[in-house]
Amino acid sequence: MKMMLYHLSGSLRGRTQYLDTDFVRFGIGDSCGIVFDASTDAMVCPVHAEIAVEDHAPVIRDRSGRNALFVNGQPCAESPLKDGDLLQFGEDGPLVRFRLMPEEAPPTKPFRHIVADSRDIVVRTPHARYMSPLYLARHVLADVARYGSPVLKLFAATLVLAPLVIIAVLGVALYQHHLAAKASERRMAELVSQLETGRLTRVELEQRIEQERRSVTELERQREELVGKLSAAVREQEAARRTRAEMEAVRRQLGELESAQRFAEDIVRRFERGVGFLQGGYGFREKDSGRLLRYRGFDEHGNPLLDEKGNTLVTVEGTAPPVVIYYGGTAFLVDSRGTVLTNRHLVRMWESFEPAQEALQAGYEPDLRVLRIFFPGMAEPYNLEVVEVSDRADLVVLRTSQAPADGTPLPLAPAQEGVREGEPVVVLSYPGTFDGMLARLSKPVSEELMQVVGTDALKLAETLAQRRLIRPLVTQGHVAGVSPDVIAFEAGSAGGSSGGPVLDRTGRVIAVNQAVLRRVGGVNVGLPVRLVWELLGRAGLAPPR
Repeated sequence: MKMMLYHLSGSLRGRTQYLDTDFVRFGIGDSCGIVFDASTDAMVCPVHAEIAVEDHAPVIRDRSGRNALFVNGQPCAESPLKDGDLLQFGEDGPLVRFRLMPEEAPPTKPFRHIVADSRDIVVRTPHARYMSPLYLARHVLADVARYGSPVLKLFAATLVLAPLVIIAVLGVALYQHHLAAKASERRMAELVSQLETGRLTRVELEQRIEQERRSVTELERQREELVGKLSAAVREQEAARRTRAEMEAVRRQLGELESAQRFAEDIVRRFERGVGFLQGGYGFREKDSGRLLRYRGFDEHGNPLLDEKGNTLVTVEGTAPPVVIYYGGTAFLVDSRGTVLTNRHLVRMWESFEPAQEALQAGYEPDLRVLRIFFPGMAEPYNLEVVEVSDRADLVVLRTSQAPADGTPLPLAPAQEGVREGEPVVVLSYPGTFDGMLARLSKPVSEELMQVVGTDALKLAETLAQRRLIRPLVTQGHVAGVSPDVIAFEAGSAGGSSGGPVLDRTGRVIAVNQAVLRRVGGVNVGLPVRLVWELLGRAGLAPPR
């Protein structure tokens, strides 16, 4: 008869024994078929019990002579056995689970028996309660490995190996992701370095201020030289008694120069409080995770850490300050409700700047963090929100967080009114942004500001506003060309002039400055006021004419 014995305790604990016999003895003696270790199982007799098959049924008998056989916890001298009976050899002696097996059954252990026996052995093993699942899993796997069928062993191996394979695959994937992230960070470091071309050290900013100051001095010298030459020409012609026509031509040229100066001064006096310094700042965040692109750290001077190639070190990990690319431009009021007009690219710098475009293609998305405007004579800035963006022109309508108390709206010329070539114009703007504004201050004042604030873009703008030092620069010129969508004019400007109003002699806005064509002799390009009216109409706004 086929039988299976599973040892729950004692010297054979954890063992499963298959028997195909009609008789077997249990004990520590050499004549026994199931032999226990005498040193471990001292309560077991040399011949403790025997199982015999009688009339096709197994029967167990006590041969210890001490009534030391227990079946299912009860002392027993002789008892028929059923599948699942629990045998114990001596009080506190080894426990054995008895199982009957069909004659056609293979010499393997069914999974349900493996689980049941493993649970029995865990219950009888002293351990912390929270360790039970671990002990059970260990015994189940050990039994499957020893006594399970080939199919069960394969299944168990799959269960064991699958997590390892998954862990290995995840490890490879994470490592590849790590390499990709590092490559992305290196690329973003290069792009951020290109984007931060406007980020200057204190020495660099001081050099640019001095250069701008020399440029302003040179322009003033050229103007005075021109006035001096014209005045000298008048005196020479009077002395030489030239023709009246020649003298009138020189006087007219001198008068136009002086008139243009008065015209520009009048425009500044009337409208400078409506032309503000626009300050923006944007960063990047990972499109998938939403994590911000951050600096790795800063040196003792507050400058970002650099790699061996001079690129700014960046990461999406940690809590360091996020990367913010600051920029400046010009915007102007068109009504008393706080409606502001400027170029679209000053609100969406990433649309027109190639390094920013590459950052977007690398899996990042823009994050506009700062957009505000400082008006002359006002100590605090106004935050801006986007109202309407033109889809055909470089224009955008913004609105201040509250209506500026002392701002002066600029009147717009009628949309249908034409602009003539040669017509004089004035541009109010903030060319060069900070270096342009600081260059117009006395050297002691600009140096004191640099000492107090340094090159922090936000603090520098706020300090200039609090000291009432923000004022637009006026440049003069004339219309050089007119087309339906573009007005070209000659008037000195630089970076920061974008978004500035172009005004005619009567003080009406006829165009919005967009860019400088430096390869065409410094000719500026402006967007005609007709496009402004169209955008305001789309936004449902109608400033006074």
